[in-house]
Amino acid sequence: MTATTWRPLAACLLCGAIAGWTTQGWRKDASIAELQRAAATSKSTTATELARATARVLTLERAASTALAQRADHLNQEQTHAKTERDRFNADVRSGTVRLSIPVASGHCAATADSPAAASDRHQAHAELDAATAAALDAIAGDGDDATRQLNACIDAYNLIQDTYHVQAE
Repeated sequence: MTATTWRPLAACLLCGAIAGWTTQGWRKDASIAELQRAAATSKSTTATELARATARVLTLERAASTALAQRADHLNQEQTHAKTERDRFNADVRSGTVRLSIPVASGHCAATADSPAAASDRHQAHAELDAATAAALDAIAGDGDDATRQLNACIDAYNLIQDTYHVQAE
């Protein structure tokens, strides 16, 4: 083959290579554009889902916060009411309106063995408590009641959060 024969063949091959390269470039550009569109759509969808999820969680958080504040107010009201009742009780004890007593063992010999029926028929002796002792016992009972109310409020708050966020304890 002569040079004149190779030139048109080389020109055709070169044109074919250029056309193939150009076509491949167009397909590559089209593929890249399609991937970019898909990524943008996915990013937009993800951003929308994230915004919805965030709004849902913020709504739950506000509702839980409001419920916890209401529970705290209720606890304060309960404790204020209990303190008022304790103060009224102590005032009644100090004034003598209310008298407190405790059962005491009678002067019988401890070695005497009474039957249970005889012991229950006997009149039990009582000793009256002075106002200071009654107030001290009431303060101890009041502290225990306050602690119970606070623990119940903690349990209520825990259950509220668990129910609000649908959390399962492990």
